[in-house]
Amino acid sequence: MVPLIRIPTQLYIPARNCQIYEVIKYLSLKECVKESFGRNAEERILRFLLEKELVECTDDTLRWLRLFELCEQWREQLLLWEEHTFINGIHGWNLCMGAYKLRLPDRDDWTAYLYRMTLLAVISGMSVGERTSLAEGGRRFHNFSSVASDFYGDGSYISLAREQWLAELTGLLENSREQYQRFPGNSPAYHRAMEENYPRFHSVLEYLSQDTGICEAVRMNQFGGDDTVWYFAETQDSFYLLMLSDSM
Repeated sequence: MVPLIRIPTQLYIPARNCQIYEVIKYLSLKECVKESFGRNAEERILRFLLEKELVECTDDTLRWLRLFELCEQWREQLLLWEEHTFINGIHGWNLCMGAYKLRLPDRDDWTAYLYRMTLLAVISGMSVGERTSLAEGGRRFHNFSSVASDFYGDGSYISLAREQWLAELTGLLENSREQYQRFPGNSPAYHRAMEENYPRFHSVLEYLSQDTGICEAVRMNQFGGDDTVWYFAETQDSFYLLMLSDSM
């Protein structure tokens, strides 16, 4: 049975005392992700950060530094496993992947949970040098809006059974390997990286295959363009998040 996600909503009931009652709305994972990110995910993420998480920060440098601190807190509280790797690109230069297993939220605010965990994935994919550069350039270049660049997309949300989800990921691995074998290039350093990274990518698929039971998965965005593609999956006791980029 696919787990259902609860989201508390406010419903106004016209009555003599004009009370507001809280009702519980049951959503599938696809409905939850779609309601959270909509067709303007980049705007929603920025608004969430500027109006809630980072409301006390007065410039972009302080916003970056505070976001890095929050991500470390979320990592300690919720992260159970992660892996990062890249393989030869199918549509772009490289297909980069960040994969995460997370604790489920202890409250019903799934929108905030999804925003925080996707932001954790974005920041976790940055090197120390990238973080330093962004923070140092914040006040001068007003660059904080770039944090939402991985949330642009076509607004598509596809529900997948576990087998379909894993088959899509396997197809990406096979297509990448086939393209790499046809056009391997002549960089020894890149060949060494591919020798390490293809088995690493495959090990992520094996881990997901062995670790997930019955679950519903959701893909946000489509491959083939510059948009980052996100996969979300929920089991009875864990949440899985994959972030894949295959752009030029």
